[in-house]
Amino acid sequence: MHESPQTVPAAYLRGGTSKALFFHERDIPPHGPDRDKFLMRIMGSPDPMQIDGMGGTYPVTSKVAIVRPSDREDADVEFIFAQVSVSESFVDTKAGCGNISAGIGPFVINEGLIRDRRLGHMVEGYTTQEVRIYQPLSTQKVLVAHVPVSEKTGRFVEKGDYRIAGCPGTGSPILMDYREVGLLNPTTGGGVHKGLMPTGQPVNKMDVDGHEIEYTICDAAHIIAFAKAADFGLRGNEHPRAINEDKKLLARVREFRGKAAHLVGLCRAPSTVDEDSPILPMVALISEPSQEGAHIQSRLFLDNACHSAMAGAGATCTAACSRMPGSLVAQLMRKTALEDKVFNVQHPSGVLPISIDTDGVGDDGLPIFKTLSFVRTARYLFKGELFVPEDLDVSWDREGANGHDANGT
Repeated sequence: MHESPQTVPAAYLRGGTSKALFFHERDIPPHGPDRDKFLMRIMGSPDPMQIDGMGGTYPVTSKVAIVRPSDREDADVEFIFAQVSVSESFVDTKAGCGNISAGIGPFVINEGLIRDRRLGHMVEGYTTQEVRIYQPLSTQKVLVAHVPVSEKTGRFVEKGDYRIAGCPGTGSPILMDYREVGLLNPTTGGGVHKGLMPTGQPVNKMDVDGHEIEYTICDAAHIIAFAKAADFGLRGNEHPRAINEDKKLLARVREFRGKAAHLVGLCRAPSTVDEDSPILPMVALISEPSQEGAHIQSRLFLDNACHSAMAGAGATCTAACSRMPGSLVAQLMRKTALEDKVFNVQHPSGVLPISIDTDGVGDDGLPIFKTLSFVRTARYLFKGELFVPEDLDVSWDREGANGHDANGT
């Protein structure tokens, strides 16, 4: 064992409406308890303020991206997403993150991790580099990013006029293609590998706090348990701050999440969901849209708190669910959604559009997707050396501790 280094190289990027620390896997402890301890300590968790670390007090700013080159023929790099709890002692690596995944392409391009220049023009007005990203600990599938780059230098072009809801300013449009993430083959699913509709029914019923509610579970990009906002006493357009201050409501949402997780095999019992599966399934409380052009309105819950905007993969799952006949999303959405090639998810900060197109249905009657993608922007915020706290009781071999094990970790 070697002494922990005083500093480690790191970058801090905004991806979509989230922010994360980005690391080369070779620079941090190997997968396991020491890595979790390291990530919690450098983020400043557990502490609601995360005052002694890099976290920003909200789940959307308490994220980590870990990247390594891939040996797979169909991938350039491998991306491990870590959601670091703000106020509790856990790190979850079973989920992905659509917003942070938008920062992976710019990071690995600028870090020189792309072997082949596969240039195209997948975004109008830009030369784009295709980046194939394998997710070994979450979906175990490849997602594809088309990243604007300079033809001369090959580096990420940040400047652009594309605007996303929930983030001020503009940037270059990064196209995130999620077709392969448990979607082209509807028998696999993205999270529990039981298909797009893991309960086998578009709508199910359960008791939550003594009241019967209807729900839909859809497994695409993220596995999400959908319920009507009205069944939780909400109009559906409440501000996340008001929702997060209602502790009784959050307890009901947690009860719903626990029972949904247990139903699809993500936890031993509903009461152990935060221990066994802290992030998935996410919960989305949906309602009819109130904004012109939107197809559905949603309040998404991450780490037992209402999201300030919308997860990219969360909107992707919502769009996929809109094509499941009889699902709650299909029931509540504007019916023009079936005719449109873009599905607009209204969230607290605006609208997140998802490009969607289907190619008929499979033998099980569920849709087969030929297009399921969204556009995000990203920006470098910082790159340099991150100080490792001297009180952190973790040491590792920075040269040789991060090889792949039998589980791909």
